[in-house]
Amino acid sequence: MGPKQFDLSVFEIYQTKDPAAPITGTEIEGTVTVTINWNLAGTELTDKDVQYSDVLWTGAGNGPLKVYDDALGGGMKAIGTVEWHAKTHTIKDVETDTPNKQIRWAITPVVELVRTFKSTIGDPDDTEVTFTATDTVWGGWMPQPTS
Repeated sequence: MGPKQFDLSVFEIYQTKDPAAPITGTEIEGTVTVTINWNLAGTELTDKDVQYSDVLWTGAGNGPLKVYDDALGGGMKAIGTVEWHAKTHTIKDVETDTPNKQIRWAITPVVELVRTFKSTIGDPDDTEVTFTATDTVWGGWMPQPTS
């Protein structure tokens, strides 16, 4: 089996109300390349385990971008900035095939898109996960250990 590599993409359309931005919102997209380092049989992970590349940002990038809101008396005023980053982690589970007395690894890489708004007018800052991308990869079956 050996290493398996694939991309996970996270995205969001965010309304900055910037007069120069698209009226439909600013498109944010990041892609992370995931490498799952299996041994040749696909029954165990190697010492390199699961690796994540740096995020490749496309479109508007990851900010910071200015955020605007309607001003009293008309027009727009800047109220803060917004930016994104990606968080990664891995979920590792063991699946059991009891009738055939076998087990295998189920490895799920997770990439989360995190948006942070920072106010310049005294409002509280806000950070939240806005998109999560996952893809489960299964290892090769191996005999279930006996106790």
